[in-house]
Amino acid sequence: MAILHHLTVFQTSHVHTHPGTNTCNALFPPILNRLQPRSLSTSSLCCQTVSIGGDHPFSVHTVYRRHFSRGSTIQLCCSTLQTDIGLSGGQSSLQDVELRAVQLAEDILSLRCCSRERLKFEIEYSLKRGTTDNSYVIKTEEGIILMDVPDQLFSRAYIQTLASSIDLRNIKSLIIGHFSPKRTESLTALGDALPNEVLPLKVYCSNPAAQQLRASLPTSLLEKTFSVNIIRPRDSLELGGGRKLQFILTPTPRWPDGMCSYDSASQLLFTNKLFSAHVCDNNDFDAGGWDSYGQDWQFYYDCMLAPVAKQAEAALEKLPLVPQFSKPSYSGKKGVEVIKADLRYIFSSLLSELNLPISKAATLSKILESGSLLVVSAVCPIHGPIVRSTVTELLHKYGVWTQEKLKQNEAAVVAVIYASAYGNTAALAQAISRGISKASVGVESLNTEQSTSEEVGDLVQRCDGFVIGSPTLAGHMPTPIQNALGVILKNIDAKGKPCGIFGSFGWSGEAVDEIEQRLKSAGFTFAFSTIRCKFKPTESMLQTCEESGTDLAQAVKRAKLKEKKRTAPQSVVASSVEQAVGRVVGSLCVLSAKSGDAESAMLASWVSQASFVPPGLTIAVAKDRAVESLVLPGGRFVLNVLGEGKTAPVVKQLLKAFKPGESRFGELQTIEADNGGRIIADAVC
Repeated sequence: MAILHHLTVFQTSHVHTHPGTNTCNALFPPILNRLQPRSLSTSSLCCQTVSIGGDHPFSVHTVYRRHFSRGSTIQLCCSTLQTDIGLSGGQSSLQDVELRAVQLAEDILSLRCCSRERLKFEIEYSLKRGTTDNSYVIKTEEGIILMDVPDQLFSRAYIQTLASSIDLRNIKSLIIGHFSPKRTESLTALGDALPNEVLPLKVYCSNPAAQQLRASLPTSLLEKTFSVNIIRPRDSLELGGGRKLQFILTPTPRWPDGMCSYDSASQLLFTNKLFSAHVCDNNDFDAGGWDSYGQDWQFYYDCMLAPVAKQAEAALEKLPLVPQFSKPSYSGKKGVEVIKADLRYIFSSLLSELNLPISKAATLSKILESGSLLVVSAVCPIHGPIVRSTVTELLHKYGVWTQEKLKQNEAAVVAVIYASAYGNTAALAQAISRGISKASVGVESLNTEQSTSEEVGDLVQRCDGFVIGSPTLAGHMPTPIQNALGVILKNIDAKGKPCGIFGSFGWSGEAVDEIEQRLKSAGFTFAFSTIRCKFKPTESMLQTCEESGTDLAQAVKRAKLKEKKRTAPQSVVASSVEQAVGRVVGSLCVLSAKSGDAESAMLASWVSQASFVPPGLTIAVAKDRAVESLVLPGGRFVLNVLGEGKTAPVVKQLLKAFKPGESRFGELQTIEADNGGRIIADAVC
C-alpha cells in the first residue's frame, strides 16, 4: 500500500526503576498514566522525566503516526521501551515497538504490534528477524468482535489504538484463540478501558484457555469484567445477517487451548499460532511470497510443531482448507460435471489475476462450489505476515513437513516429557526438541499438565529415548511430573533407553536433583549432563539445550544401529552418497561462529569455491552440528584454513567429545576477529 504522506509526533520519558522490578506489571500503569499524547495537528517533540529511584534506566517513547492512503486513514502508535523481556541475570534490552492498524476488509481491522528486534530468547526467535503480535477487530450488525489480545509489552499501545479506531461502547465479545499469562496485562487493561455498559464482556475460548484465565485473573475481576463461554467442537457464533464465525479446536501439547476461527463472510481464517512466523518488516501481507518468508515459516514450524507432528496432523485434518479461486479437481467427474469444472477453472483463473480486495473477492468466490471445504481468502496468524498470495504453497508445505516428521517418528522417536509453571521449562523443552529434530530423529512432546498417566506410559513404551523436565515449586516437583516419573520407573523397558533431565527454578532446584537421583539409583543411562536453568534461559543456555538434544538423538541412533548390526548381516556396503563424499578433496579448515554469548566451532573438510563474482564459498555443515544454529542467514563466521604440518593440535582438540556448552577451543591460541569470531593463531589464512 503506497503511503503518500505522514505526520509523526514523539513523546519521550526517562524513568529509573528498582533493580529486579517487573517493569511491565509494576511500573507501566503509574508511569504511563502521567504521559498524555500530544496533539496530532502539529509536529512536535517533548520530553518528560520521572524519577522513581534505583540504578536501572527504563525508557518509554511513544510515537503517533497517521498515514493517508487511497482515501482511508490508518493510525499507528509506536512505543520504544526498556524492560526485562526474556533475559536473565537482571539484564534488560531496549526494544522498538510499533503498532500498525491495517484494514483487511471493509469491516475487519488488524492491529499488528511490531518489533524488529528479538523480543525473547525462546528458540523460535533464533533467526532474529523480529516479530509481530497480531490481533483483529470485526465489525458486525450485532456489534464489534475482538479477536485476541497481544503480549503485555504491547498492552498500552494496543488499548490506545483500539480506542482511536472504534467506539469501545460497541464491543460485544472477545474471541481468545490462545491465552498465556503474558497476555494477562493486556486483557486487564482492556477490561479497565471498557465502559460499564459493556461489562461483563462475553469471552469465547476453549476449556484450557478458560482454566488459564481463571488461574491468571482474580475471581472478583473475572466475574465482574468478563463472562467466559467455553467453546465445544463444531460450535459457532452468529454475527447477524446470516453471517457466522465458525470455531475449530486445534489443541497441541504446547498450546492445549489452541482454537481457529473462520469468518464465512470475508473467508478469512484466524489461525492463531498455526501458520505463524517470527518476522517483522515493512509488509503487512506476504508480499514477496515464499522467497521472502519461506524460511521463517519453516523455522517456526520446526521449532514449535515438529515436536508435536501427530497433533499437528490432527489439527490440519480439522482444517479442510482450499485457497480462494483455486483450480478445481477433475477426479471422478464425468459429462456435465467436467464442463462445470472447466467453467470454474476459467472463472478462477480470471479472478485470481485481478488481485481484488478481500471483501469483493469473498463475494465473487461464493459463486464457485466448494462443498464442505473452507474457502480461504487469507490466513490471519498471531505472528508474522497475513498470508494471502502464498496460501496454496504454505498449506502444501505444512502437509509435507508434517508427513516428513511422522516418517522420522517411525524410524526413531525421543519423548520430551515436561511441565512448565512460567514457560521457562517449556522453552528448554523446545530447544532440546529442536536439537533432536536437527539430527533427523523424531520427537514427541508431552505436556504432563494436559496428559494422563496412561498417555505417559504409552509414549515411554513406544519411544527410543526420553527427556523429562520439571520446574521447582515450593521445593518440590509438581504433581504431574511426580506421576510421570512414577510411570517411567515402573516401566521395565525404559531403563535401557538413553535419557536426560532438565528444569528451571528460582532458588535451589530440588525437583531436578530429585529426578536425577531417582533415575540414577534405578540404573538409567544419561545421554547428557543434567541441565539446570536458574530463572529464564539465556541464549547460551538454549544452545546447551539444543546440543544436548542432538547428543541424545545421536545416542538413540547408535543404539538403533547397534541393534540393527546385531540382527542384520555383518557385511555393509557403503551407499552411493557415502562413496561420492569419500572422493571429495578440499582444504582442511576450521569454521567458527559466535552469536551473543553463544559460540562454537567445527572441522570443515568440504570447502570449495562457489563463485568468482562475487567471491563465494560453499561450506558443508551437517544439521546436527552445534555450529549450525549460529550460521543461519545473517550470521557471522570465520573460516580458518590450516597449514601443512600445523593441523595435529587443532584436529586433536576439535575431534574430542564435548559436553554441552563446553568451549571448542580449549588451549588453542586464538585472536578475536572484527566480527567477534575466533581466528586460530596457526591458521595460514
